[in-house]
Amino acid sequence: MTYTPAHKPAGTPDGGQFTAPAHSDAVPALGAPASRYNPYRDADGTRGEAGGDEYTDAFLSNVGGIEARVTTDIREEGARAEVIDYRGDRPKVISSQQHFDSLDEAKEHAKTARTRAARYSLNHLFEGSRTPWGKAQGTSMMAPGIDAVWTSGHGGIKLSPERAEEVDPAWREPADWYEQDCAWSKAAITHHQDLNPADVKNAHTTARRYYPDEYEAIVGKDPAKYGLTEFEPITGAESLVIREREFLVARAATHDKVTSVVRDPDGHPGMIAMTLADIPADGRMSDDVPIANARTVLVPQEEWPPAGMEKLTLPEDSSFEMAGD
Repeated sequence: MTYTPAHKPAGTPDGGQFTAPAHSDAVPALGAPASRYNPYRDADGTRGEAGGDEYTDAFLSNVGGIEARVTTDIREEGARAEVIDYRGDRPKVISSQQHFDSLDEAKEHAKTARTRAARYSLNHLFEGSRTPWGKAQGTSMMAPGIDAVWTSGHGGIKLSPERAEEVDPAWREPADWYEQDCAWSKAAITHHQDLNPADVKNAHTTARRYYPDEYEAIVGKDPAKYGLTEFEPITGAESLVIREREFLVARAATHDKVTSVVRDPDGHPGMIAMTLADIPADGRMSDDVPIANARTVLVPQEEWPPAGMEKLTLPEDSSFEMAGD
């Protein structure tokens, strides 16, 4: 009998310990790559992206376009937190990086700051937007829902609807625009926790100067709500309104207040028409309060200003010629 061996490539072991193990030709399924998401070590308790470098771990979580970012560093204890709002045209840091003693504290701060920011819609103002002072030449987001705008002649602050609702009705401005000289202070005091502390301090000084009655009624009633530990009474030394009022109180019984002056009134060329009014005992005179005992008198222009006139007050004098006599 003739034996014909099976053909094999030269050098292939045949049996024994060198026998090639059996294997399948099927392609094995590949496992999913390790996830970069860690629901236990993120920025605020929600799923987020983890990253970092050889020194740091970074935990990021973005909800609704607002990112909470918490980082730890092997070179220091604790953790740092930062919150950035990406909903506008440019990213806005709404809670700058702060250090906390623990990772949990940093996460809680980031979550709280992001939740607060999400309460407010954005104004989406830009160059060319219409304002009470003309077209905007520039804008800057101070915080979500709070924008500074400026024009060729003036400027101020615009509040979003949610921000405006939190302003006390006693000093809320029409259309929720707050001009830059005085009214801006009311918006800044209301939203003090979201603004630069130096700006808020200046806002309190401005409001005490120009809005002493409203300030006392609103801030004085609940100082803690507006970031103060206590309320200090407003004096004439810091408020123009109080100084003017004290000046008028001292003259209420002996002087009249000049409320308007018209040169060359109809039918009286060469004369000046003054409208006088009684000064109330408390010295409170404003455009919102009707003037008492208003009458118009005439003074020759060559005798202007009348003797004794000081800060638009005049000693009571019945010798003036009455207009219409």
